Amino acid sequence: MGIIKKSNAQLFLFVNAVLWGSSYVWSKMLLGYLPRFTILFLCSLGGLTATMILCRRSIRTIDKKAVVPSVMISLFSILSNTFCMLALQYTGSSNTAFIVQMSLIITPLIMALVEKKLPECKIMISAVIALCGLFLLICDFETFRLNIGDLLALGNAVFFSLHIAGLRLNSKKVHPKHFTFIYYVTTTVVFFIMAGCFEMRWIAFQKLKTPIFPLLIAASIFVAVTTIFIQSTAIKFVRPEKAVLLYTFEPLTALLLGFVFIGERPDGIKTIVGFIFILFSVLYTTYKPKVKQEPLRTERSTKPLLE
Repeated sequence: MGIIKKSNAQLFLFVNAVLWGSSYVWSKMLLGYLPRFTILFLCSLGGLTATMILCRRSIRTIDKKAVVPSVMISLFSILSNTFCMLALQYTGSSNTAFIVQMSLIITPLIMALVEKKLPECKIMISAVIALCGLFLLICDFETFRLNIGDLLALGNAVFFSLHIAGLRLNSKKVHPKHFTFIYYVTTTVVFFIMAGCFEMRWIAFQKLKTPIFPLLIAASIFVAVTTIFIQSTAIKFVRPEKAVLLYTFEPLTALLLGFVFIGERPDGIKTIVGFIFILFSVLYTTYKPKVKQEPLRTERSTKPLLE
């Protein structure tokens, strides 16, 4: 995507965060019609079809050396999506989206280990602030307990962090369109096998006749295709730590759409305070003050004028 440049990469990742936040709600609603792996298969198949149409010329030039690392990175995404769908069966869409933001801490740690250097101080401060907001959002102060859905969402965060870090390290070696094609081939094959082995007999085809079902499928496929294209390109210009911080807008989107479409409600004043913490952390990490350029001075000559 030629429109994504270093100057606007963070803006596109913000758009990605909004789209991904909506995907939690569409997936939660789709679980009322189809089993989890079947949903993931249909989204991957739609993504593969769109990629083959839009990138048919680029696909012919794929380097064989790009296949293995791209497949490995795709497997992290498969595990992340699997944990996500499992979590949605036991907890709310907004709750899942919030817990996934634990990648705020996990991703910088992974990059620090790989690159053998500490993350930027600004990134770590922003991550701590955002996690304080997330704690207010997901913690039940009466019981201080996490259910199985919360733990599955945490697994989602771990593998999502590995996916982001791997994508960053591989971004300069593999063209985004090539990665996107390999990604969808891998996910389509894996989710087809998993759906065929575990879920074919559980599909209630009568439920699929409702008009809302094709709309949910279309929305999920659109999000799947668009976000992978944007992320695989924009990640070349943005550090993974900053990318993950921008993705803290995912739960805000999920909470808003979850309230509108499926009646999930925020939990009082602590939710609002959590919002403020997350928003502040994102603004803090992305804000760059403009450096004022001083006008050039013309030094006066110390030599005496010729008479």
